[in-house]
Amino acid sequence: MRFNKRLGGVIGALALVIAGSAVAYALFSATGTGSGRATAANAISITITPSTCANGLIYPGGPPGAICFTLTNSNPYAVSFTSVTYLPGTSAITANNASCPATNASLVTTAPTTVNFFVSANSTSSMLSIAGVLQMASGAGDACQGASFNVPIGLAGLQQ
Repeated sequence: MRFNKRLGGVIGALALVIAGSAVAYALFSATGTGSGRATAANAISITITPSTCANGLIYPGGPPGAICFTLTNSNPYAVSFTSVTYLPGTSAITANNASCPATNASLVTTAPTTVNFFVSANSTSSMLSIAGVLQMASGAGDACQGASFNVPIGLAGLQQ
């Protein structure tokens, strides 16, 4: 009988070890459910800054000149522009010389409306231009020599 008690004790101990390892396994296994979150970026308007360029020279009665500018993109993605509008037309042109009123310059009716500009994420473009936009009146006087004119524009495009 003594042998059977020992055998019972060993079997009991073995059962406890097996039960304990099952509990230990249960403590190390886990699952979970829930959700994660991503937030959409808020688009930041591209800044258009006027620049002076050689192909932007205009003179009385001469051909239309270009407007030149740079684009600053503060977005975390690149943008490609495909169209331009002139806002709100000729009346918005401003002169940087008080002696030469803005009425001495006008948009040409054939000013381009399509462009192909690209600006990388978080960067400023090199100088860009749109040819054939602004013409000086044939009656503009000497006071307009060296004057510059700002033409408000709007660009439309897509994220790249």
